[in-house]
Amino acid sequence: MKTAIIVDSTATLPEDLSALDNIFQIKLSVIFPDGEVREDSSDPQVIADFYDALPSFETLPTTSQPTNGQIYAVYEDILAQSYDQVFAIGIAKKLSGTLPSLEGVAKEFADKVPTYVIDSLSTSQISVHLIRECLRLLDAGYDAKAIVPALNQAARDSATYVIVGSLDNLVKGGRLSAAGAFFGNLLKIIPLLEINNEGSIEVIDKIRTERKLKEKFVGIYEQAVLEHGNRVHIALAHGNALDRGLDIVGTMSPDIKIDQVPVSMLTPVVGTHVGTGCIGIFILVDTAL
Repeated sequence: MKTAIIVDSTATLPEDLSALDNIFQIKLSVIFPDGEVREDSSDPQVIADFYDALPSFETLPTTSQPTNGQIYAVYEDILAQSYDQVFAIGIAKKLSGTLPSLEGVAKEFADKVPTYVIDSLSTSQISVHLIRECLRLLDAGYDAKAIVPALNQAARDSATYVIVGSLDNLVKGGRLSAAGAFFGNLLKIIPLLEINNEGSIEVIDKIRTERKLKEKFVGIYEQAVLEHGNRVHIALAHGNALDRGLDIVGTMSPDIKIDQVPVSMLTPVVGTHVGTGCIGIFILVDTAL
């Protein structure tokens, strides 16, 4: 069957995936304090400039999901190219209304092309990983009946950890009081967040030193391998914090080959919420098929 894949812009697609004709990307947007609206971007220079400017904003930009008009246009394009089925892989429903909006539009096209929606329960590198797994399973001859539950399980098995670059960004976003940020900075506390397997963000630890942070990730990786064996891989995404991110990943296990770790930048839509200097470390788990 001829298969299209829809993914949102918080997944920074590497060149080999962005070059594929059957992958369609819908764009979220960043709304700046002066009212300017810019589409999310995967361009490294655009992203780097955004993170450089972000600390200077007294009021943080906000973000918005793709418009229904944009999603309709993608479906019209998919129909014009005679695709037989669609897999839609996107940012967690608890983080964005993108997938629910897509589901609403997909229902209107259901009599023309079926859509199978996969909630990544995360964003960024998890979505990219699920796309790769989807393509691998399609190439192996599996049908949607097998692929959908396999991808859903891979999303639940995978994990996302976020090291916040600046407590000040959490204050501006209303997620932390100014007093909390003051004492956090004074005590050099590093908040470690996780997007759990329900797609919600929670603080799982408050760490005092970089050494303790690295030790934490050693334990996280060891537990993942214990549970999932050789189906475990690591990926990294960051907001102008590549060197620190690679340093942390490089100490997680001697089995991790740094030059083989997928690395991307977190797009402006994601960076708006977690700030300059943020690091996302992703435990990617392959499907069992």
